Amino acid sequence: MMDNPAEREDGDMDVNSPEQGEEMQDVTSPAGMEQPASHMPCQVDKQLDFITFSKDGHFLMGSSNLTGRYWGGSIWYYDDPSLAPSVEKCLTAYEINSGVVDAAFIDEKNLVVGQDSGTVEFFTVSKSASGSQLQSVCQIEEHLDSIHCVKVTCNNKSIITGSADMSIRIWDSHTSIVSRLLSVAHSQQVTGLAPHPTNDQVFLSTGMDGNVLLWDLRLQKPASCVYRDWDDKPECVVWTGTGEAGGEGYLVGVQSGAIVLRNTANLSYNITSFQALNRPLYRLAANPERPSQVAICGNDCKLVVADVDSEAIKARYEDERHNDFIRGLAWKDGNTLFTCGWDKAVHEHTISN
Repeated sequence: MMDNPAEREDGDMDVNSPEQGEEMQDVTSPAGMEQPASHMPCQVDKQLDFITFSKDGHFLMGSSNLTGRYWGGSIWYYDDPSLAPSVEKCLTAYEINSGVVDAAFIDEKNLVVGQDSGTVEFFTVSKSASGSQLQSVCQIEEHLDSIHCVKVTCNNKSIITGSADMSIRIWDSHTSIVSRLLSVAHSQQVTGLAPHPTNDQVFLSTGMDGNVLLWDLRLQKPASCVYRDWDDKPECVVWTGTGEAGGEGYLVGVQSGAIVLRNTANLSYNITSFQALNRPLYRLAANPERPSQVAICGNDCKLVVADVDSEAIKARYEDERHNDFIRGLAWKDGNTLFTCGWDKAVHEHTISN
């Protein structure tokens, strides 16, 4: 494997101790406190940055105001994604004093949001006879720059965040404490993360240093460089479920708008590539029922869904209803995909087999 500065031990780096976790709780909202009226947003901001589903089908949408002097954001919770982005039809919402970048459900009631300020904020959804309510459990300023991606591992026990501060942090989803700090994970900002679908100790990361790193947290030196391109840098990555004997397949989305199929067993060449867009890619999302089917978006109004096998990539579906950059991708089920974008629109897409 190629040598890379990220292949280093991180055992000497500072990590939050349980005592530090208790101190952080002093500056957070008590778990049982009702949401103040001041945290209720009055409108959905134009830039819709992410959407995601909980396992019970509830839908979370994040919006940001990125055009004024002060950036702000909000999150919106729906029981039916077709109702988004309506203010009146959401179950509950919460205003945040920073742009929101990405979020993930830990389980049906708990979620985590990454912010432009570098803050990671944990929320819980409480339900009563009077309705649903989003409550901030804790707000932790661990990252030194904007958070670009938030992912939950396959067993829901850990959260992975990547940031423009070049670090990756592993969080205990139960205690909200950083259990491992990988810094400097990349020599430039981290742009994408992909937890392994069945192994909670393994994940992929992309960075503006041109590298894709394969991480195995069980190893003393956990990072291995599995892809490198300084001219056409990787922006996002996802596991595909396809692969050769002894290896696993993954897709890398690059700045030229192409997706590149690679395999962990062969680090020296691309299996195949596909020109999805003509602008830099931003996010990839694998179909939860068919991981070899991947939704693709970037700095473009076009959505592409592609089928991937061990030898070729073919376009399955295309849509251009958005009028600005698509930013959010979320599969509701194996045949239904939702997208959101900076045009303040949410669209449903039916993907036939």
